[in-house]
Amino acid sequence: MRFLATLFLLVLLLATVEASRRSRLLRKLYKKSTNYDTAPNNVETVWYKGMRLDHFTWGDTRTFDLRVMWNNTFYKEGGPIFFYTGNEGGLESFEKATGMMFDLAPMFNAAIIFAEHRFYGQTQPFGKDSYKNLANIGYLTSEQALADYAELLTELKRDNNRMGKTFSQDTPVISFGGSYGGMLSAWFRQKYPHLVKGAWAGSAPLIYMHDGGVDPGAFDNITSRTYVDRGCNRYILANAWNATIRLSSTDAGRQWLNNNNVFKLDPRTPIKTAADGWNLNSYLREAIEYMAMVDYPYPTGFLEPLPAWPVDAACGYMNATGTSFSDQDLVSAVANAANIYYNYNKNASFTYCIDYSICGDQGTGGLGDDQLGWPWQECSEIIMGMCARGGSNDVFWNECPDNIYDDLKQGCISIFGSMNWTTANWNIDAVKTLYGYDLSGSSNLILTQGHLDPWSGGGYTADQTNAARGIYVMEIPGSAHHLDLRTPNTCDPNTVTNARFQIVSILKCWVDKNCNTIPTITPLPSISIPNTECKDVIGGYPWGQTTGSAAAASALLSLIVAIYYALF
Repeated sequence: MRFLATLFLLVLLLATVEASRRSRLLRKLYKKSTNYDTAPNNVETVWYKGMRLDHFTWGDTRTFDLRVMWNNTFYKEGGPIFFYTGNEGGLESFEKATGMMFDLAPMFNAAIIFAEHRFYGQTQPFGKDSYKNLANIGYLTSEQALADYAELLTELKRDNNRMGKTFSQDTPVISFGGSYGGMLSAWFRQKYPHLVKGAWAGSAPLIYMHDGGVDPGAFDNITSRTYVDRGCNRYILANAWNATIRLSSTDAGRQWLNNNNVFKLDPRTPIKTAADGWNLNSYLREAIEYMAMVDYPYPTGFLEPLPAWPVDAACGYMNATGTSFSDQDLVSAVANAANIYYNYNKNASFTYCIDYSICGDQGTGGLGDDQLGWPWQECSEIIMGMCARGGSNDVFWNECPDNIYDDLKQGCISIFGSMNWTTANWNIDAVKTLYGYDLSGSSNLILTQGHLDPWSGGGYTADQTNAARGIYVMEIPGSAHHLDLRTPNTCDPNTVTNARFQIVSILKCWVDKNCNTIPTITPLPSISIPNTECKDVIGGYPWGQTTGSAAAASALLSLIVAIYYALF
């Protein structure tokens, strides 16, 4: 009986750790700024006073203030509005991670507007009580957020409006967004086509929900592919996790884990049991997954300070050939790789705090008072079934239960049980009902996915492109999580540059009332990675690309296909 009780507690611990890990994954890129009150210097912060708390009833007249950041420097009459649909965090990080809006605005004479998502950043409808109870947090929904954005845009086109800036009624609006923001951007176009001319949604896992047709193991399958394709020894990654558990199950192994030359454990979270070993595994795994998401071709620092191509750097520690490794060798290899993520600057005092309940999430640094926001959305409407399968699917351990949604319920209870959360507070088919998975009724959507990005498995595929209705789906080789929306850089792969070039042609037609042609896209070129000094390219359009070369490539491809069918 004691053994069964211990086993039950271990299984419960693993379920709780995994639910916590999932809740952190999609909010990965947007840690709290050093100074949450300081806006970037290229935007002005304004407030929309009196935003309706509930857009779907006329009996509740409560309001709140919604934070907006904008830049009207480049705007000229007749130009469009570039509108960012804010997502799960403060606006500061989104503004910094979406440089394409600023790079293209002068060419389009566009205004730039970032609207903060309710319940995130400084937009707290109930102030410090926003996350106090279910009655308050229940107003945190994607549908209410989209209605906020619709009301804001409608107000901006009224004369003498409360924002002090009026745009003409026929000003076209293009929505932009990455990750969950990309989901919102696409849904914004779908739900409010009379307000939004088109959407550029980067790395949006729009169908990674119940009945969306995506395997729960897709995320970790792509993570594993990204590492193995870059030269990592699959055996090392796949076997390090059991090595950790074996070490944490013996006195000698625990002695090494608590005192080694590769990493230092925080004094608050020593390894005393196998359960602590699982905490270490989750901690190391988070670094591996995050580096796959942000595997950018130049150094970045918005998540953690990282080198260019961090997966390449990580594989430098995990590329030894063969299978003859000790448990210490395996754990050391993966921990050295994780150190690139957690401690690239080699701070001698840095320690692994592996229990999130004690230290919070060292992987993202936290989101301030809104840390319950995304977990709530995962426990109400945006419910993603995700798990590693191990084996041939990925390099992690098999954690997929018979019913993943039962597992998710336990995670929600562990987080919101004190607020009396029950399954009556969620709807696993909410996204399917509100927005749908079928693009047949949609138009004017640019949906980009990075081939390196684990989230790409939750998006649409290129064969769902339908230029006649303005649906363009691109999977971009060499691109990680919404790299295409970031500021152009000399080190960007040619595939990313060409994708942006083709997208600009689409945007030009969308905002031009006289455009009568249907934009088309051509296959992206074979990937080529520049070997040069990395620096931002401001105002560099067309970035060395030409329509003629793309058209020629398309014509050549069509000719080859025609010859093939003629001969065979």
